[in-house]
Amino acid sequence: MLPEQNILFNGIDSIDCRRMMQCFDTEVKKYRSGSCITDYSRNSDKIGVILSGSADMIRYDINGIRTIVETLGEQGIFGEFFTFAGSHRSSIQIVAASDCEVMFFRRSEILKRCEKACQCHSMAVENLLMLMSEKAIALSERIEILSQRSIEDKLISFLQITEDNTPEGRSPQIPFSTTALSDYLCVNRSALQREISKLKKNGVLTITKRKFRLVRNNDV
Repeated sequence: MLPEQNILFNGIDSIDCRRMMQCFDTEVKKYRSGSCITDYSRNSDKIGVILSGSADMIRYDINGIRTIVETLGEQGIFGEFFTFAGSHRSSIQIVAASDCEVMFFRRSEILKRCEKACQCHSMAVENLLMLMSEKAIALSERIEILSQRSIEDKLISFLQITEDNTPEGRSPQIPFSTTALSDYLCVNRSALQREISKLKKNGVLTITKRKFRLVRNNDV
């Protein structure tokens, strides 16, 4: 994906996009799988957009326990602006889940008053606010998952939300390995594997590689 085609510039003419990229002092960087893209403690003003590949937002608490907060695919956007985190007792990093290309710009450059009152600048701000709204919805979905009492209920809640968010005509797919999924659900990996095996044995869940199908009572 070309940098000017990123989600922040949605609805903006390509010529205006390239002009705004210069105005916002954007930079594009490439990262190898497993490398740290950014640490919010050092880059609080930077916002990043995934142009290709994928990455994970990872939180480490004061005891070093790892939790995957969010998975980010192409067009995924990240930055301290989107974490809604009020505590500084934990570290949040964006780590490349595969080789990826990322475009960075500074939040302050977008939100500052445009001297020329450009319509395209106003649209970029509107897009940014819309993205914040979508992040808030994703946060409420995550709370719904983590508020479930049992591992089975957390897993099924996660699968149902993933299924609901999958575009029509495509098969829902788990975006994590089992280890990463246990970090995302904040549960023990072995216990999660047992629950997956139980659901498959009981005919509630079918999985082919990472593609899955939940079998409901009215499907039988």
